[in-house]
Parts: sequence; C-alpha cells; structure tokens
Amino acid sequence: MLAAAALSLVAGPAKADPAEIQIVTQSFAPLQWDNAGKPDGYVTAYMLEVARRVGETIPLKIGAYEFLPWKRAMLLAETMPNVLFFSLSRTPEREDKFIWLGEVSPYGQNFYQLSTRPKIEADAVEDLRDQKVRIGVQDGSNLLSYLKQLGFEETGNLVPITDFHQGIEMLYLERIDVLPLTGFLAEASACKQGYDGSLLQPVVFVEALANPLWAVFSQGTDPALVEAFRQEMTALKDSGFLDAQTRQHQVNWQTLACGALTAGK
Repeated sequence: MLAAAALSLVAGPAKADPAEIQIVTQSFAPLQWDNAGKPDGYVTAYMLEVARRVGETIPLKIGAYEFLPWKRAMLLAETMPNVLFFSLSRTPEREDKFIWLGEVSPYGQNFYQLSTRPKIEADAVEDLRDQKVRIGVQDGSNLLSYLKQLGFEETGNLVPITDFHQGIEMLYLERIDVLPLTGFLAEASACKQGYDGSLLQPVVFVEALANPLWAVFSQGTDPALVEAFRQEMTALKDSGFLDAQTRQHQVNWQTLACGALTAGK
C-alpha cells in the first residue's frame, strides 16, 4: 500500500470539499510499480499528471495509491465508487463493469519457454491445447478466460499463478513449461528477478488478446470528474507526454533489470 504517497500531488483551488479518489492497480513494471515505496512507471506518471491537471479546475484529492493482487484490485473497482483502476484490457465481459477513460499502453503477449528445454512447436495458441505442456496463467486474467473458451481447462494443462513474478520463478525452476509475458517486458522482467532473461524463447503470440490497456473509473464516479479525466488524458497524450514517458521508462527499466549492455541491444 502507498496510501500517503500521492496525497499531496493534486488539490483543487476551491474551498469546497475535494472529491476523493482511490487509485488501485497491480504492480506491472515499467507501466506501474512500487519503487521503494513510491509509485513509479510510465502509466503512473501519465495518470498522476492527468490528475494534477484535473485538480487545477476540480477540487480533487487522491486518498490512496495501492498496489494489490489483480483480483482484489478489480473487485474494489467493481464494487466501490471513485476508484481509478489501470492498466486492463477492454473486453465485452468487462464493458459494463467500469467507466472506460482511455488507452494507457500497448499490450501483446507471447507464450515463452526456456531455450534450454525441448522446443515446443506451435503456430497458434490452440496448438498448445493438445500437447503435454504445463501452462502458467494468472487467476482472474483475461487470458485465463480466453484459454477456457478454447477448451484448455479440460486438458489439465493450466497451472494457476498469482502473478507473472511467480510465473517467472516457476518457469525457471521448471515447474511450468510455458508462461505468457508481455513482449517488450519479458527479458527485463526475468532479469529483475535474478534470472538470465536471454533464455526466454517465444513459442507463440497471443493474437486474439493483442489490445491496448486502459484506465477506468468505477461505476458511480461523478460524471463531471470522469469527463475531466477523459479530456486531460486526450490533451496530455496529444502533447506527446505519454509517448515520451513510455520510451524513457522502458529504457530505464531494461537498464535497471538487465544492465546497460543488454538495454542497448
């Protein structure tokens, strides 16, 4: 929890009681992550700057910025008003659960294996279904729903994981055979946990879920606040702020995780 980290970032000029929002998300560097008790990442930078700009015209207070397990963060955003939640895929099943604000990051996953293991052949995700491979997949994720639709649940191949950090550990300990990871983050994510990220070998791209990630407000949030966030998100994106933050944080994260030599490849 980073409940006090963002309290002073935004405050409206009016004397009226400010609207108080809560930010919840799952740690997913370099998009958003807990950097020694301080929220960091390019989506964090973008959304906090949006909130600051909104706070110039609408009294606004950030009551908390919390990094939570994915299912708990989503539950809060589904059941409590005034919750700002990111970064998540927009799907038909989620459409009416949230108020969709705008895109915050590109997103695409590959299934990865270790290059030290026998090569797994697959031209499409469905090709993994009938192979004897253990597939790590996060409970409550969009990917889990997709794999269930494809009939993976009946195979017994799916291994539930809490998050990708646990999945990486299980992959390198050979407790699972394949793991979905975001393409531009995979190697650095492994390096950050002390593993050789160069051993990650893509097996197949998850084409059906290659959609941008979004920021949302929970249902019941003040429509005026929602519209203000949408307008400032668009204006800030058009200014190039998000693109610049994305490039900077991706390079910084790669360097931090794997070292400057790897980041320059």
